[in-house]
Amino acid sequence: MEIFMVIFILLVSIVLYHHLGYPLLLRLLKPELASQPQDKATDNTAVNTDELPTIAILMCVYNEQAHISEKLHNLASLLYPTTKFDIHVYFDGCTDNSFDLAQKAQASLFDQQVNCFFHVNPDNQGKIKGINTLINIARSQYDILLFSDVSALLSIDALNKIANQFEDPDVTVTTGLYTLDEAATNEQKGYWQYQNKLKQMESERGAVIGVPGAMFAMRSDHAFELENGTINDDFVLSMRAMQSGGKAVIDKDIVIYELDSDQQAQDYARRVRLGAGNWQQIKSLMSLLNPRLGWTFINFFSHKVLRGVMPLILAAIYITVFCAAIVIHAPWAILISTGIITIHSIDFIKRLFNVQKKIPIVDKVIYIINSYFMALLGIIKYEFGSFNKPWRRVNTLSKQKFPVVRVIKRVIDIIGSIVGLVLVLPILLTTAIVIKSTSKGPVLFKQFRVGESTDTFVSLFNVYKFRSMVVDAEAVSGAVWASKDDPRITPVGRFIRKTRIDELPQLWNVLRGDMSLIGPRPERPIFYGKLEKEIPYFCQRTYGIKPGISGLAQVMNGYDETLEDARNKIGWDYAYVLSLSSPMSWLKMEISILTKTFIVVFTGKGQ
Repeated sequence: MEIFMVIFILLVSIVLYHHLGYPLLLRLLKPELASQPQDKATDNTAVNTDELPTIAILMCVYNEQAHISEKLHNLASLLYPTTKFDIHVYFDGCTDNSFDLAQKAQASLFDQQVNCFFHVNPDNQGKIKGINTLINIARSQYDILLFSDVSALLSIDALNKIANQFEDPDVTVTTGLYTLDEAATNEQKGYWQYQNKLKQMESERGAVIGVPGAMFAMRSDHAFELENGTINDDFVLSMRAMQSGGKAVIDKDIVIYELDSDQQAQDYARRVRLGAGNWQQIKSLMSLLNPRLGWTFINFFSHKVLRGVMPLILAAIYITVFCAAIVIHAPWAILISTGIITIHSIDFIKRLFNVQKKIPIVDKVIYIINSYFMALLGIIKYEFGSFNKPWRRVNTLSKQKFPVVRVIKRVIDIIGSIVGLVLVLPILLTTAIVIKSTSKGPVLFKQFRVGESTDTFVSLFNVYKFRSMVVDAEAVSGAVWASKDDPRITPVGRFIRKTRIDELPQLWNVLRGDMSLIGPRPERPIFYGKLEKEIPYFCQRTYGIKPGISGLAQVMNGYDETLEDARNKIGWDYAYVLSLSSPMSWLKMEISILTKTFIVVFTGKGQ
């Protein structure tokens, strides 16, 4: 048996144990069900109110105007004595109407004798800062701390059920069943149905691994501050509470109803963050890999550790299969690699042409595979420090421009730049020799340009081009636009500008990720400020989009010579941005621009 097959069988065995073997183990070793705690707190008149535990409901808010009012009214309606629970809301630099709406709801809650305290930070410093602030405020004043998301509603008897669970002195953490809104995708619903069943089986051993951040409660003396940079705060809080040997359980009668319904792209964005969080958790909670913790150890390893490394295992399976197929032409590897390519081709076609028809089994397989690869991206981004930023809602992040098109576009950029550099290598070498032999100075020159922009950042990069002007062309004149009969342009430079050969080194910028093959022209910073003042919304042309070697504005207008030329181009740039609203319209626009680019090159219509 060749080494590739041995590795493949080992990796697949780990995958099968995590997804099938571990749930089967929980089912086969199912303990006798202990008697459930009696629901003493459901009827508030049936117990002495003084005996009930005090509960602090803690929430962090960042731009939640869509749900904040409904959430506060939901909490006020819970069937629990109002003297025994308080609501603490931390506002983390909100820029929307969240605080004003919350104030209106607070007045209504006050009339119902429900205490609702606001803690306001004018600056967005991150969710971890908010959680730590609330823990420090509430830990010494209440018996139980309940953490909840603004977008999740709780069943009316949730606090009663929680109080009942904590009558067991061994219970440290408790939660309920997470239920998605009807608008959620079938793949997401299926995922959470699987997770809820798994967590219920873990609960029977008092070792639920991971609680939904939408709502979980813990004994206050087991709540500890989180380190800055913690990603999955809910998991780390709950698992640290169990490190001393306490139990984490689910009460299936507590319903946690999620109001937010992610679109597929939003869900994948969440998977990136979860992947990074799972990876971080393995590193920070190694103390749970202690056999003395019994089922907590088994469940943590089988559920979270394997879930955290599963993206790496899946990537290793792909590499093993394709290496076996290409290197030794193993029949089994060729068969499996064909299946892999087929699955991803179906996914690509469905996304490209926006096909809505469901293929149940195939869609589920694609969802699982894509989720793991998104998690792999999260691991990579975490290792490169991409999560050291204040929190933002996933559905806000995912409103960045056209995520599906962006992914396809980047893949095409990478392939296109590599193929392009190989194909034009003779032209690059010839041009370099001619430039060097006909004029003094370097063959290439680099120039600072403005790249992609976001809400908080504008990237700058050095663009590489063949030198088409004399050395120190702007030493006397300063930065000015080139004109058609510009005396600074060399004879060779005039030819390579007409044929756009001077742009070919920018293929390296595309491969690096500074630019795209197609996109708005990258502008010089020295002109950028002036253009932004003179042309409304000029800076928006590269919002969420990388500038390109060629683009609709470039092929329709050529080089900029005046402010008016730049003003005329802005319309073409926005026309290109609008085409990105769907894969099909973008593909048509991309083909059109490529065609026009070749016409410009071969007819010498460049400047």
